[in-house]
Amino acid sequence: MNKKTYTYIIIALLYLLPQSLRAQQNETIVLDEVVVSSKEGQELKKIPTSVSVLSSTRIENERISGVRGLSALVPNLFIPDYGSKYTSAIYIRGVGSRLGNSAIGMYVDNVPYLDKTSFDFDFFDIKRIEVLRGPQGTLYGRNSMGGLINIYTLSPWDYQGTRVKLSAGNYGHIKAQLSHYAKLSEKFALSAGGNWSAAGGFLKNQNPGYNPDYFNAAGIIMPSAYEKNNVEATQSASLRANASWRPSEKISLNYVGSYEYTDQSGYAYGKYNFTTNLPDTVNYNDAAYYRRNVLNNSLRFEYQGRNFKIASTTGHQFLKDSLLLDQDFSAASMFTLFQSQKLNAVNEEITIRSSGDGNFQWIGGVSGFFQNMNTGSLVTFREDGVAFIQDNINNSGMPFPLTISNETIPVVGEYVTKNHGLAAFLQPTLNNFLIRGLSVSAGVRLDYEHASLEHYTNSVYDYSVQPRPGVIMNGAKSDTVAGNEKMDFTQLLPKFSVRYENGGNIVYASVSKGYKAGGYNLQMFSDLMETKMRTTRPVEFDIQKSTSFKPEYSWNYEIGGRASLCSNRINLGMTLFLLDIRDQQIAEFAPNGQGRMIKNAGESQSKGIEFEADIHPFSCFRIGMSYGYTESKFTEYQEQIDETVIVDYSGKRVPFAPEQTVSLTADYTFHFKNSFIDRFLIGGKYSGAGKIYWTEANDVSQKFYSLLNGRISVEKGDFSLGVWGENLLDAKYTTFYFKTFGNSFGQTGKPLRFGVDLNIRF
Repeated sequence: MNKKTYTYIIIALLYLLPQSLRAQQNETIVLDEVVVSSKEGQELKKIPTSVSVLSSTRIENERISGVRGLSALVPNLFIPDYGSKYTSAIYIRGVGSRLGNSAIGMYVDNVPYLDKTSFDFDFFDIKRIEVLRGPQGTLYGRNSMGGLINIYTLSPWDYQGTRVKLSAGNYGHIKAQLSHYAKLSEKFALSAGGNWSAAGGFLKNQNPGYNPDYFNAAGIIMPSAYEKNNVEATQSASLRANASWRPSEKISLNYVGSYEYTDQSGYAYGKYNFTTNLPDTVNYNDAAYYRRNVLNNSLRFEYQGRNFKIASTTGHQFLKDSLLLDQDFSAASMFTLFQSQKLNAVNEEITIRSSGDGNFQWIGGVSGFFQNMNTGSLVTFREDGVAFIQDNINNSGMPFPLTISNETIPVVGEYVTKNHGLAAFLQPTLNNFLIRGLSVSAGVRLDYEHASLEHYTNSVYDYSVQPRPGVIMNGAKSDTVAGNEKMDFTQLLPKFSVRYENGGNIVYASVSKGYKAGGYNLQMFSDLMETKMRTTRPVEFDIQKSTSFKPEYSWNYEIGGRASLCSNRINLGMTLFLLDIRDQQIAEFAPNGQGRMIKNAGESQSKGIEFEADIHPFSCFRIGMSYGYTESKFTEYQEQIDETVIVDYSGKRVPFAPEQTVSLTADYTFHFKNSFIDRFLIGGKYSGAGKIYWTEANDVSQKFYSLLNGRISVEKGDFSLGVWGENLLDAKYTTFYFKTFGNSFGQTGKPLRFGVDLNIRF
């Protein structure tokens, strides 16, 4: 903007400010409501855990449309924005996972999402979000060793009426939402809503031979709405219904059902340029997309007794998706991957906890889950890939030249993964222990899980050899890897904490154990098959050893405190933590480059600090600050490169764990009386993350980068119109990096975006 534009803005603000202050002279300051933990039954700000709460107002003001929007807004929370909705890599305090099970748990309306493939869904009508940092295994179980994200949708008891939201912006951004909430009687309430969004993508595939219709013969049809060279184009639609019945003050029954369909084209991966430290243009020749259907159903029953409360939560999730990748991500015709998944998961949890304000409080319960995942894969070696395999065979000591007759070689895989688990937990708390305000708590959870895998992988190709001139011998090579594998895990997850409260301010210390389940590397099977295909000699594998990975464990030690000052106008929180992690699960590409795998990487340690501040100088002005610092290093990790080379990564930084996360938000609302508008809001957000190392060797990294967002809106009654901008300075940074087939690739962060929002309530 030029100087003239800045002058107009300053004059407008100087004109609006005195009118706004006069309108507020008799206004009462209303601060955020008290938030109570749905599981522990006490105020979140009083529990001995590092926790951040985002209200519905803040979610809307910050335009948080999915879980990735939480990145850096919460201290030491980092969610790299890359790939598709299939990829939901969440990191807290240096703990996270790109593949396999998530190290961060997610609950939506008290129901766990067991597979992180479904984590990234479109937000609409969200009541609040809670982010608990540090292991939450005692109350929440497996795969919450780094922390937990609780998401609560709007209830028809909280709001009645109709909400309409429309949004449009550059790069083809369009979003529309319609929802209705009704309280039909004093005992029954109902809501229903839908959301649709689309975006044209930020990058183009520059390969002139890019052919999104390559797989049409196999029945895989690319969406006609996508341009042939567009990547990251997205369309999604979702529905949600909520029915709640309260026949008495003691009993409530609540059903929530939701469905979402997502269709995304391409992956924005370009070769990494080590001069600019940014990815170059996208340039691969085969089609890529991701499509997903997710259906969730949950039923929650609550009974309030005289001195206790019982809750039963039943959840079911169905997921069906498919993805297509040019897996070498280059202009070469090496190999592609088509993968489909079908998931059915059921979970049940029954909890009982004390109620009232007695000195002895407790919570206990039992839970169980069953998860069935059917995965089908088709790895197709194309012209260059076939030549690569043929050269490897001929260079492996073949007495006669071998020629592969096939133009392509398919590797077909079918996998059925079944997991089920049972758990029991108990956490008693003694308040006013020895002195008033001192509380001690000791909890424990016994967690059992069984995992099994039925697998079948096959490849066939025709070949010919010429042992002597004039003599040609034809043959066929068929390789199969099939069998059944199984594993069992049993874990005891304790937590100890002490808390002192005085006048609403608390200090606490806690020790807790975290646990992330082991599993199987399905993509390793295509790598094993290539090993068989590249030689004419018999090859045998230890399948259990080659494809499985062990659980990951952590011990978390933290001290922290929260304080409210100046009649709750200033709210502060700070935490110091130390995490010891054993058998850390690290994601990397398989030895032959034909897939990704998880391996256990010895031991690591994370330590750091978290700080948050929420300041309300007066009712129309809010300032939010958060800062997180994490030093996450391997303390013991040696990688076997080949038979003679071992690399020691001890002392190196853990990949994908930013050293710092920073967020600063500010909102000022001008209020008017007897005017053509009621409110004028101006807000901004500064956020930053880094330094981020992408490899265990720490030889490639993203330095600290900053993003600036802004928004302006006017409101009249239940009508509001806003203008927003994201990455206003058009910062250039890398959000993902990896290597395959000896080449380095990355994805660049989203560029400058801007648009308008229209909200109507009636």
